[in-house]
Amino acid sequence: MASVVALGLGSAGFAAAPVATAGEYHVYSCRTPSGEVAPADGWTGSAGPTYDDYATDTCATGGALEAALGDVTQHEADVDQAEWGLSVPTYETVVGATVWRAGDTDGGVGHDATNEFVLAGPKENEIFGDCSYELGCMGLGDPAEPLAGVNRESVPAANLGAHLYLRAWCVGIGGGYECPRGQGDANGYAAVVYLYAADVVLEQNEGPLAKETSGPLATEPMVQGTSDVTFNGSDPGAGVWEVTFQVDGKVVQSTVPDENHGHCRDVGQTTDGLAAFDYLQPCPPVESVDVGFNTTAISNGEHHLVVSVLDPAGNSATVLDREIDVQNPVPAAAQVPAAAPAKPTAKRRARLTLRVSPHIVRRRQRVYFSGRLLGGHISKLGKLLVLERRLRSGEWSGIAEIQTGAQGRFHGSYRFNFLGPGYYKLRVLAAAERGYAFATGWSRVVRVRVL
Repeated sequence: MASVVALGLGSAGFAAAPVATAGEYHVYSCRTPSGEVAPADGWTGSAGPTYDDYATDTCATGGALEAALGDVTQHEADVDQAEWGLSVPTYETVVGATVWRAGDTDGGVGHDATNEFVLAGPKENEIFGDCSYELGCMGLGDPAEPLAGVNRESVPAANLGAHLYLRAWCVGIGGGYECPRGQGDANGYAAVVYLYAADVVLEQNEGPLAKETSGPLATEPMVQGTSDVTFNGSDPGAGVWEVTFQVDGKVVQSTVPDENHGHCRDVGQTTDGLAAFDYLQPCPPVESVDVGFNTTAISNGEHHLVVSVLDPAGNSATVLDREIDVQNPVPAAAQVPAAAPAKPTAKRRARLTLRVSPHIVRRRQRVYFSGRLLGGHISKLGKLLVLERRLRSGEWSGIAEIQTGAQGRFHGSYRFNFLGPGYYKLRVLAAAERGYAFATGWSRVVRVRVL
């Protein structure tokens, strides 16, 4: 297979009327940004006319959408092709798209005909990315790393619309000419384009509706415990997603009444604050909603309550807007025992040293770290430590395990295979466990820059 450089698309959760401002949400295809498997909802494949033309979906097993011409036969120019196309519902508008793709044209060029693959949208002839053997392109992208930066491409604004296409074909100056078979492609293709992932941002202008509101939360002058509200909800686009409860201007509860077999679940991983899903129309279009509000989460007394229903794009409609009087029983004061048992002595935190070198690396290069778990009381087999990376959310995530020696010393390395350019904070964690005399502790934080 020819050496490849990746290619992708993209720039690159009633009584009143629905909100007029359009909302947006993400839909992932084949893979999520973190590499998890996702369906290819909305994509349709076609291939032919020969048996050696392929439109294959291996996304469910961590693969790709593949459009390919095989290398068993020759292929007729402007006849043999394989294609995958995405069609979004009429109620949505594509306002952004990013794809991760790679491909090659190993079949080469024949007389007045060449193997080629293209990316297009919103019409099949509106091409914004192509690779033609005749024009010196034997391949694009890195098939070994589906989410590599070289495979990422943004769809230009002029090519956004109701459709996206990727196509492998034999193209020539007219009928009767043929492209040659493959010349050693590892997967047996003369021309192929792989779509490993797509992140499409959809805009929805019309929001949900809620009517026939009832239930104790809507009608009772005084409420306590869990109080229900019922209504009939509908949405002409992505469906009825979430019900929020706002008390005195602050959202105190959010509930998804029907996850629609998991389709109507925000899978996150966005950087713009929008919700993200694996399906174009993830939530039920019509739903009889019965959801309870936990009044014990707020203080007794009068409050202003607003209940809203949202669609995946964040468009909302008011279900209920009223004053409520919360009156939950106040528990009796707990009796203080005559003699409280002594509190156990708190364990000291584990202490660790950490050294990292170098502090500036390129992607796919390693950093080397070493240090020592201090304080003794270590098993002769050593202690298991965890190398952690700080996420954008502020939380820490383990990326590698380290085993110390009997004296607490440790060393190892980490390769930045999947992290993009930027600064990354690292630390080493020593977790509390039975037989270990210290509470959970951490080393100092070390910052590494990836170019």
